[in-house]
Amino acid sequence: MEKPQSVTNAALLWTTAVVAGVIEAVFVVSQTAQDTGLDSGIWTAVAVRGLIYLAVMALIVVFATGRRWARWALAGLLSVIGLASLVVEPAQQLMDGAPFLEAFGGDGELMMGIFVARMLHVAAVLTATIVMFSPSANAYFRRPAEAVAA
Repeated sequence: MEKPQSVTNAALLWTTAVVAGVIEAVFVVSQTAQDTGLDSGIWTAVAVRGLIYLAVMALIVVFATGRRWARWALAGLLSVIGLASLVVEPAQQLMDGAPFLEAFGGDGELMMGIFVARMLHVAAVLTATIVMFSPSANAYFRRPAEAVAA
């Protein structure tokens, strides 16, 4: 079975989510540098995040080649854990009375950049998840394992 456009689109959406995450990280690090300066803890966090993004990009490539396990790994790691890391803290801030923009973008000069990057990140993850489990993608990932190896 030929790879459906939905799988290609999902891979592009996952890549968009990663790029949005990188942009968001750049804004957050820039805001931190303005506010308090950068210490070794920030650089360690940047390095860890960079390694995670590289691993995710590798997982996206494997997903795009039709590996079932990669689809489930993306769903579990990014659609569940990753999405939770993007929305749980802001949701708590909203419940504490913070304005929506501040909860999702912070309160510094780069608030709008962080907010837009985070909203794009969330939207890309949600859309990629939906597209990744569309009927055509489901049919593609249901094909026999021998077809994947060929």
